[in-house]
Amino acid sequence: MNTSEFVGTETDLNIQCNKKTITSVAYIDGKKYFKKQIAEQFNDSLLHRMAFYKEFEVGLSINNKYIVKYSKISEDVAGLYILMEHINGQTIAEKIETEPEYFRNSLHIDKLLNQLLTALQALHERNIVYMDLKPENVMLTQVSNDVKLIDLGGCLTDGNDYTAQCTKGFEAAEITEGAGKADARTDIYAVGMLMQYIEEKSGAKLSRRLTKIKERCLNEDKAKRFESAHAMMKALKRRGKTICGIVTTIIFLVSAACGWMAFEGTESHRQLTMYLNSDLYQGEIYYKIISEKDATCEVLGRSLNYRDSNTGKYNTYIPEQVNIDGKNYTVTKIADQAFKGYTEIASTYIPKSILSIGKFAFMDNVALASAAMPNGMTEIPTKAFYHTGIKEMKLPHSLKVIGNAAFAECKRLEAVTIPEGIETLELDAFACCDSLVNVTLPSTLKSIKRGVFWQCRSINEIHIPASVTEIGEYSFYYCDSLRHVYNHAATPQEVISLFKPKDSITVHVPAASVGLYRQANYWKDLNIVGDIVGLVPQNDER
Repeated sequence: MNTSEFVGTETDLNIQCNKKTITSVAYIDGKKYFKKQIAEQFNDSLLHRMAFYKEFEVGLSINNKYIVKYSKISEDVAGLYILMEHINGQTIAEKIETEPEYFRNSLHIDKLLNQLLTALQALHERNIVYMDLKPENVMLTQVSNDVKLIDLGGCLTDGNDYTAQCTKGFEAAEITEGAGKADARTDIYAVGMLMQYIEEKSGAKLSRRLTKIKERCLNEDKAKRFESAHAMMKALKRRGKTICGIVTTIIFLVSAACGWMAFEGTESHRQLTMYLNSDLYQGEIYYKIISEKDATCEVLGRSLNYRDSNTGKYNTYIPEQVNIDGKNYTVTKIADQAFKGYTEIASTYIPKSILSIGKFAFMDNVALASAAMPNGMTEIPTKAFYHTGIKEMKLPHSLKVIGNAAFAECKRLEAVTIPEGIETLELDAFACCDSLVNVTLPSTLKSIKRGVFWQCRSINEIHIPASVTEIGEYSFYYCDSLRHVYNHAATPQEVISLFKPKDSITVHVPAASVGLYRQANYWKDLNIVGDIVGLVPQNDER
């Protein structure tokens, strides 16, 4: 922890705890933040870490004055944490306790609903369902009683649906009964529940207009709710003066919209979206121009029309250049989520012209056995190859960073050589790769973040280069076969916990440094052997 940072204790700050997280107030360089941290018992849970990463990425991508701003994700001695802007105010639940009369003014209810719906609309426009709307997750600022939507941890995104969550009593029927997929109307139901909560807890009597709006929100058939936050805001503004002709038109539009929303989330909808956004469809692939000036384009995704006649799988070939309206464009990028969820893609040829691959680009491609990446790429981003069928990975020498969970859950991955030049392995980069046996780390590596090889059960030996100055918590937890760790660093790294307490690990260190390791925190409790002599072995010598 930096000297400019401190977190208040329970005696001088309000610290809120639930089963999974702890929220407190942190002062960093004189500025006040909310600090949200995973509870100690969930520190080694990949699922909870992924939920934190998702929450931070969503929060960082949203810029709306009615949604709390996210500043930083990092870790300290207590584990992974997120910093958010500090809000002076109260949650709706707290304000009803201290100031129930505030909610008995219909103008206050209108303001609250319009601001809340504006926040939800900002999320929905990015294909994000908030999911966990409740009185404890909506704050009203102290000065002007403006809405601040907090805690994006339970939201549902295209790239992360397995950490979505909601609170009992505010969830829609499609969640409790499994009657359909969550979408914007799932949040609309929760808005209705919030209105009902305010009415019951504050003693407010909703107007006839607001009562009708609430009842429509709470319809068990989501097709009969407001189809969007925007539509509900329009209803709030009409104030009961809608004439019959407008009502008829709106019913028609709502019906059409509900039909469209049933279509959303299907592969046909995905194909249509790519078609509408693309500038070229050729060889089963959709392309979009990035720059006319530089004559570059990106891959948006592919169709699923033609399988390999022998294997029944799909094979993807991406060329270096394509011709769009008579002009040649170089293919330099694969977009976020371009091939996400395509479980039957067996191979993908990535040309040397590709300079970047988007987040979640090949996520869940469980049949994808190999994908050679070209030199020129500097980063493998978040979950780019998460849960794929890759067996062996050769990475380009231009890489500097392997991102969060980039190769996590690759159950068939057996060997990986991380090339010279890479300096950082981000959080959980290779976590839960059960078959991973051979790992080669480069002499340029400086930082192994938290949980990088967590639950890699087949690794039996690993060399940590002398250049590594940081090793995060749980980096080798549940590496059940690991017996020998060769740490070539002359100075012991400051670590908290790397191995399970009862693991039989022999740590081999430089002969000249054996005394330092036997005195250093954590290392001193391990079996230290000073048998490394001479220079650190390079990749081709191991």
